[in-house]
Amino acid sequence: MEMKMRITDNQHKIIKEDFVAEYPKISQLLLNRTLGNLSQEDNIFIFPSDLEYSPDLDKDQKILETVNQKIKTGNVIGFLGCGKERLTISSRFSSKSDDYFLHYLLQKVLNINLTSLDVGLSREERLYQLLIYLFPKYLQAALRKGHYKEYQRFFHNDSHVKGVVDVGNHLKKNLPFTGNVAYTTREFAFDNPIMQLIRHTIEYIKNQKSIGQGVLDNLLTSRENVAEIVRVTPSYKIADRAKVIRRNQDKPLRHAYFREYRKLQELCLMILNREKHGFGYQEEKIHGILFDVAWLWEEYVHTLLPKDFIHPRNKEKKGGISVFSGGKRKVFPDFYHKELKIVLDAKYKKLELTEKGINRDDLFQLISYAYILQAEKAGLIFPSIDQTVSSEIGKVEGYGVLLKKWSIQVPQKASSYSEFYEMLGKSEKIFQNNIKQN
Repeated sequence: MEMKMRITDNQHKIIKEDFVAEYPKISQLLLNRTLGNLSQEDNIFIFPSDLEYSPDLDKDQKILETVNQKIKTGNVIGFLGCGKERLTISSRFSSKSDDYFLHYLLQKVLNINLTSLDVGLSREERLYQLLIYLFPKYLQAALRKGHYKEYQRFFHNDSHVKGVVDVGNHLKKNLPFTGNVAYTTREFAFDNPIMQLIRHTIEYIKNQKSIGQGVLDNLLTSRENVAEIVRVTPSYKIADRAKVIRRNQDKPLRHAYFREYRKLQELCLMILNREKHGFGYQEEKIHGILFDVAWLWEEYVHTLLPKDFIHPRNKEKKGGISVFSGGKRKVFPDFYHKELKIVLDAKYKKLELTEKGINRDDLFQLISYAYILQAEKAGLIFPSIDQTVSSEIGKVEGYGVLLKKWSIQVPQKASSYSEFYEMLGKSEKIFQNNIKQN
């Protein structure tokens, strides 16, 4: 019998003894392991996949951490499995019966069409189906670096010798001598195992009846990128798929410059290996897909704000504001607008019913940002469940900046993804009007 357990992010009351008793394999492989450590696993995909560039995810963060004989979760949602054990970590703002909230965030942040997501699939299967929707984004990021080239050995048999004579093949193919010579060349070529892996992934996605071609045709850039991969991989043969997968598994790309290609390579292997093994394969290695939901929430809020809001990037050191007049030290609010004199922070927290409206650390952080920017208003933007929040926290004594908090209400009773989409769209409009009015 397959075991299943659904827990949420930022949960603090899971009894360790019960969890370990029911999920011995997952406990052994997962408890107190860091994201940095898990990211090295071939069968786990973390989005956004590079911990160095994720503003919220820390490589030292633990998915399941033991504290006083209880287990707590962090800002990570998704699926993990080992053998027959299945663990789903859902958003605490999702309803108990679906994961529409995650799908919606991905749709908005990545500008992808998820309306055709197969509702007949299990939670695990739906999460893995999301990998296919991520593919065009990762392909675009890789191709921005240019086409990946590497040295390949090619075998020839003709009269125009321009490489190293292959004596063994020559004796096999060219006796009696007819004028041809067997030889090999080593060329810097686009048609290599990594580009072949991408090509096989494209062909696999094309064959997915309900979603395949639509994913690849969603944007003009996607169609152009696909056409370019097809052009540079003339040696593609569907019969070579297992060999191509094996070569990429045995030789992962390590060069720092091609980080985007390494992440695309990981994604392609996840998609193709999922097809190879099926959804019920009982492997002793842990496997899964994880999403940084705090990062997703921040990027989602960005899509709802006017385009002239500045959205600093902490780890990329872009858009920060100077703490000192010399400019040596900078801080990075989530969003600010100098002309409108407003600074905003996106918080993936339950702030709907908090008595004081904001905790001490968030309060001091917001005041600091406001003071440096000489802002007149500063506020938090968070998800809510029961009601839309648009309220004042208070006016700061002395400086006088008005602190506020706004929420975007997440639907809990949608009967389908299309209904959820429509309901959350209405919540967004209410939020945008509240921001404008205040």
